[in-house]
Amino acid sequence: MAVPSPTKEAVEGFVVDVLEKLGIDREQITLDASFDDLGVDSLHVTELGQAVNREFDIHVHAADLEETQSLREALNAIYGKAGL
Repeated sequence: MAVPSPTKEAVEGFVVDVLEKLGIDREQITLDASFDDLGVDSLHVTELGQAVNREFDIHVHAADLEETQSLREALNAIYGKAGL
């Protein structure tokens, strides 16, 4: 069964949910919050990429996200991989 094409809104909501499940305080998660301020580390980034891949079949690797500094930058990298 084919995975439906994701929307930016669906991806963003999913990413925020994943970060919360990884222990990041949802109230602190904003598009411009830095990963350092949120306490996002390389393990979080790896798990985030894997979750996006499983949910949306967007092939995001940790290397695609490791240079990102904020949620907005990470989402833009994911959108680029998805062609959004």
